[in-house]
Amino acid sequence: MAVSRANIIVPALCASLMLLCMASDAAAWGGLGHRTVAAIAMRLIPQKAAKMDAILKQLEKDNNFIDAASYPDEFIRDHDPAGKFSSWHFADLRDDKKPFVCGECLFNELQDNLAIIHMGKDDKADAVAIAWVIHLVGDLHQPLHMTGRLRGGNDFHVTYRGKAACKNFQGGEARVELHSAWDDCLVEELADGRGPEQLATDLLGGITSYRGRSELSPAGSEPWLAWGDQSHVLANSVAFDSLKDGADLSDGYIEGSGKALDVVQHQLLTAGIRLAYLLDQNFNQ
Repeated sequence: MAVSRANIIVPALCASLMLLCMASDAAAWGGLGHRTVAAIAMRLIPQKAAKMDAILKQLEKDNNFIDAASYPDEFIRDHDPAGKFSSWHFADLRDDKKPFVCGECLFNELQDNLAIIHMGKDDKADAVAIAWVIHLVGDLHQPLHMTGRLRGGNDFHVTYRGKAACKNFQGGEARVELHSAWDDCLVEELADGRGPEQLATDLLGGITSYRGRSELSPAGSEPWLAWGDQSHVLANSVAFDSLKDGADLSDGYIEGSGKALDVVQHQLLTAGIRLAYLLDQNFNQ
């Protein structure tokens, strides 16, 4: 995959624009998924997470390490009704293997916000950048945020176990399209009533460090490019997996090795491990 660095926002300018940025139409993983990714990372780098937690107190809401995972969706979204920066949350990777031009897509914005964290000013822009990084790493691992096919599944109509809506983290219901089925329905089914911290504990099992983990492969200066390719493969091989528009997602799609629920579990854990790695490498306070 070839990614152009054209139109990348310089970190200093990016910091000044942070509060204007808005999430995409669908908030990848929903609140539960994003917070679970953050909770996993917090357990793997507890000392640095505690320092970042103090910086995050400057945010208007979601001002702690776990809740900040949803700050771009739950606060920034409301301050840019035009959605000028919605492209930050995804990368429409191509199925035809032709070069993908990123512009202001997730890959470039993740790199820019990591650069802000690396500068270590501990100011409001730093807090917003930390929230963005936590959030974008979660987005990166939601397979439907790494494909432009039918707007990442937003224009692909399905039902979930025979229902047109499913529970979400906020206690309401999400209308079921393929994208929202992965954002909310599958995550809620996986959690089975557990909150993000308990779900993170259970997903981690005996894992206590990101170091030496296979999830970090391949390495490199911009590993998120390869990670995005991995998510894109899952979008085609599992998320869309021979579905027809209007299909009902039931046991044959959801349950079993390599099926949707298994992939969601793997992607949440992988995202948390990779988030811990990126933050540990770039947060030097």
